[in-house]
Amino acid sequence: MRISMFVMSALLSTAIALAQTVAVGEMVRISTNEPAFYPQLTADGTSVLVTAQNYAGLVRVDVATGKNEVLSTEARAGRNAMPAAVAVNDKLQLVYNNEVLTPNGEQHRYLWPQLSPDGKRIAYTVSGRGTYVYDLAGRTTIFVGKVRAARWYDDQWLVAMQDRDNGYEVTESAIVLTNVDGTFSQTITPASVKAMYPTAAAGRVAFNTAEGEVYVMTVNINQ
Repeated sequence: MRISMFVMSALLSTAIALAQTVAVGEMVRISTNEPAFYPQLTADGTSVLVTAQNYAGLVRVDVATGKNEVLSTEARAGRNAMPAAVAVNDKLQLVYNNEVLTPNGEQHRYLWPQLSPDGKRIAYTVSGRGTYVYDLAGRTTIFVGKVRAARWYDDQWLVAMQDRDNGYEVTESAIVLTNVDGTFSQTITPASVKAMYPTAAAGRVAFNTAEGEVYVMTVNINQ
């Protein structure tokens, strides 16, 4: 019986995915003076930037010591803290290098875009559908999964939140680690924590809870 190249490729991808393992280390709560949201790890993973739920103010927290340093008290300071290579315009379309991108069509709303560390791909969420990766060179899209607010762990992996709601509020939310083509995914946070809005850098993943608690954990991928 002949096996097509497409089937062989799919089987190979599955085998590779199954060979990958994710080691999750200690999860530590970071001390913040006020409820904190939307964490952003610095590139070296030693500090995390946090803000209020309405993006007011900006605080840097040292992961090792827990020291809080107020960087700004301005309204919307949190939103302006990390200049984005990819933006969303007033029509909720992607904008990169002054080019408007609508990989899934102009009728959709695009959210949480982020350029990969190597600058070759954009991860983004389509409202109501899930997260995709857009290849800038090949102009192709890959569906990653029904997750939101994805952030790059490295060039091949993403962290994202997988949440459910009752129409009024989020009832469940977990952080998942998924590879760029969506063939392997693993939940990395405990069910007892409503984990939201992840960030990743230097082998660490940070997130906030619905109550404004911030946690940092170590995550290693063995391939």
